[in-house]
Amino acid sequence: MAKETKDVIIAILQYLNESLDEERIDFSKVNNESLGISYPRYCRILSMMMNEGYIEGLSRITIADYAFDQYKAVHPCITLKGIDYLEQNKPSSKAYAILKEIRDWIPGY
Repeated sequence: MAKETKDVIIAILQYLNESLDEERIDFSKVNNESLGISYPRYCRILSMMMNEGYIEGLSRITIADYAFDQYKAVHPCITLKGIDYLEQNKPSSKAYAILKEIRDWIPGY
C-alpha cells in the first residue's frame, strides 16, 4: 500500500530537520526504498517540495527516457518554509486547531 504523499513529505522534512547538526547530511537515508514508495513517486514528491520551497540543495537531472525529473543531493537542507510546514502538521498542532474550532462552535466562548 502506498504511503500518503503528506506522510512522505513529513518524513523527509523531519529527517532533514533532525540532521541540521550533522557535518554532512546523508540524503540516501530518505530514499524511495526506505520510504516504501516507487522511484517515480519519490522524484515527483521531491520536485513538489523543491517547487514549494520546503527543501533546497538538490540538483535536478533531466533524462530524456523518463517522464519525470530526477534529483541528486548536493547539499540537501530544510528551509524555514519547510520547518513551518512541519510545525503546522504536528499532531499537537492539528489537535489544537480542532479544539479551537470546537470552542468556536460553543456559544459563550
